[in-house]
Amino acid sequence: MEGLRQYVISVVAAALICGILSGLVQKGAAKELVRLVGGLFLAFTVIRPIAGLDFNALADISFPYAQDAEQTAALGENMARQSLADIIKAESEAYILDKAAALNAAITVEVTLSGDDPPIPVSATLCGEVSPYARQQLEGILQSELGIAKENQLWTG
Repeated sequence: MEGLRQYVISVVAAALICGILSGLVQKGAAKELVRLVGGLFLAFTVIRPIAGLDFNALADISFPYAQDAEQTAALGENMARQSLADIIKAESEAYILDKAAALNAAITVEVTLSGDDPPIPVSATLCGEVSPYARQQLEGILQSELGIAKENQLWTG
């Protein structure tokens, strides 16, 4: 902010100097020459600081912001992936519980997802007392509809 203040003061001072010199000189060729030189001096005063800017330094200043933006975008992507995984897990578990209820089986279920993108159910832990028929039906549903192999189905209780 201090640099901008100095810039404005130097432009105003140059304009005052040009105006004073132009007012002191009488009419004629000398006045035109003073106005020409004063205009060039004023233009130089305005342009010199702008031409001296180091645009590489400006890029260095903005670099940390670009890094922060990349980190924030990566964090957002991770949060979206985790939200998707949470939804898939919850819906898979709800689907299994719904199928178990239709078979009059009271169970609890924990589904494990793959690390793929998008995540898919790879194993399930089922707990509860169920009839052999209900267990066989649920094993088939898990395998055919959710793609969870029989060896990845852990039954407890």
